[in-house]
Amino acid sequence: MPSRSTPLAALLVVVIVTAGCLGGPAPGAGTTADGTPTPTTSPTPTSSPTAASSTPTDTPPGTEYASEQPDASHSVTLTNEWNRSVTVQVTVVREATNETVHEGTYDLDAGEERAVYDTAEADPDGIERFTITATAVNATGSVTIETSRCYGNAHVEITADGELYPYYVIC
Repeated sequence: MPSRSTPLAALLVVVIVTAGCLGGPAPGAGTTADGTPTPTTSPTPTSSPTAASSTPTDTPPGTEYASEQPDASHSVTLTNEWNRSVTVQVTVVREATNETVHEGTYDLDAGEERAVYDTAEADPDGIERFTITATAVNATGSVTIETSRCYGNAHVEITADGELYPYYVIC
């Protein structure tokens, strides 16, 4: 059974929607007593003062984009989510010099996680690129990270299905 407030609510909606649409013209608008239209006055445009727009040409200190801020320390972490032990070979190359800054072979037990390198050990000069290449379970994969605040750590994961999955975090 509908409540008593339903018809009242519907009436209220109709009144609000049609407000200003019903009835004649406002007093002083429309036509005169003899049926001739009344003149209306248009507002005179006035100039309004506007504030001078200032667009900063320099980025204030501390507000640079994360991709433009150096961060030398990014770890390379190995994770084995598989139910078997696995051997992972890792190579880290500093692209600015094409130098191999880290090379190692790691045996990981099932469920093990291990940080094996940090790009800060190469003492990068500002923002540099490092390519991490991993070989395991008859597969090879790689990721390239930068030493900026936008990039996070590099990860090489052996998934629960035994697949090699290198990835990194980025902002």
